[in-house]
Amino acid sequence: MGGVISRQQQLSLLHTFSVAAKHLSFTLAAQELFLTQGAVSQRIKKLESQLQFNLFIRKTRMLELTPEGERVHGMLNTSFELIFSELNDIQKGQLSGEILIGTSPYFASAWLMPRLKSFRDSYPNLSIKLLTKQHQSEFQYDPLDVGIFYSEGHYPDHYSERLFKGRRTPVCTPEYAKRYKLFDQGTNLANVNFIHSGSDSAWKRWLQEMKLDIDCTSRSDIFTHENASAAALQSMGVALGRMEFDKRWLESGELVTPFPTFESNKGYDLVCPQGMQKRSKYQAFSQWILAEVTR
Repeated sequence: MGGVISRQQQLSLLHTFSVAAKHLSFTLAAQELFLTQGAVSQRIKKLESQLQFNLFIRKTRMLELTPEGERVHGMLNTSFELIFSELNDIQKGQLSGEILIGTSPYFASAWLMPRLKSFRDSYPNLSIKLLTKQHQSEFQYDPLDVGIFYSEGHYPDHYSERLFKGRRTPVCTPEYAKRYKLFDQGTNLANVNFIHSGSDSAWKRWLQEMKLDIDCTSRSDIFTHENASAAALQSMGVALGRMEFDKRWLESGELVTPFPTFESNKGYDLVCPQGMQKRSKYQAFSQWILAEVTR
C-alpha cells in the first residue's frame, strides 16, 4: 500500500490519469505532458496504490479503463472543465469562451435549432458547441455545460430544472381524419394505420389511458422521433405527436388532433453538473431557454 500523499500531489496524479484515459495510451499521454512513458506509468501506479483500486486494464497493445476508472474519468472530465471554464471567465471578465450543450437529435432539430439564433445574437462572444446523442447515458463522459434531457427527472449529483412536461396526442392530416371519421366516432381509430416513433410503448400507454381496447400493432409503421410527424403530414396514418414540437403544424392546420392529450410522467429538463448552475454562462442559457419556453 502506498504512503500518504498530499492533495497537491494527488491532483497532479489525477491530471496525469485524465490525460492517459483520454488517449488510452501512456505513450500519447507522455507526449502531451512532456514526460517519459515510464514516468506516466509510475504516476498511474502510484495513484492506483493510493486509491487501492485499478484504473486501467493493461493489455498487450492497448489500455482499457476499469469500471472504477470510467467513473473517475467521467468525474474528472466535469471537474477540470469547470475549473478551466471558471478561470477563463475570470480572465476575460465577460461571457465568452465556449458553452457545450448536449441533447437528443430530435430535440435539437425540432425545438432548439429553430430558436438558437436569438441566443447567438444575445451572446456574440460565446461559442456554441452542440452535441447530439440518442440517449442521455451516452453523455456520461462528455464535459457538458448544460444538457437538455427527456426523463422522469432524476439526476444524481446534478442540478436540474423542468422546462416542460411531455404532452402526447394523436395527430394526422385533416384529410386522414375525414377519411376515417375520427372527429365523429372515436372507435374508428381501430381502423387507422398507427405511426410509432421508436417503439409501440407510447401508443399502448395512450390507449390504456383512454380505456380503448385497440391493437396498435396490426396496422402500423415505425419511424424515428424525427420522422413520425413527417409521416403523419403525408397522410400515412396517425402519429402520437408531441405537442411542443408539432405546435407549428397544428396552428397552420396541416395537422389536427381528433383525440385528447395526456401528460406523461416524463418531461424535458435543463441539467448541469452540481455547482455549474452558479456559472454565468449556465445562467445566461437558462434564462434564455426558459423565456423561449414561455413565449
